[in-house]
Amino acid sequence: MALPLLEIEGTWEEIKERIPDFSGRKLHVIVLPAEEETEEPKDTRSLDEKLAEIAASIPKEELAKLPPDFCDQLDHYIYGTPKR
Repeated sequence: MALPLLEIEGTWEEIKERIPDFSGRKLHVIVLPAEEETEEPKDTRSLDEKLAEIAASIPKEELAKLPPDFCDQLDHYIYGTPKR
């Protein structure tokens, strides 16, 4: 009768304590990256604030290259639809 597969997870120290339980068994070990204990702070800014930051990073000379009706005719400039 075949032994069922067994999956365990833990730190090396936790698994090391269980080594005698696996005597005579074949093991397959996958080492996972260490989990970060500190969580990155969430960005709580509004979409408007995020977009304003992105817009502020665009050089003024590049913004000057945009047509004056860019926002009003966005579909025309992006998709090539006729101007309204």
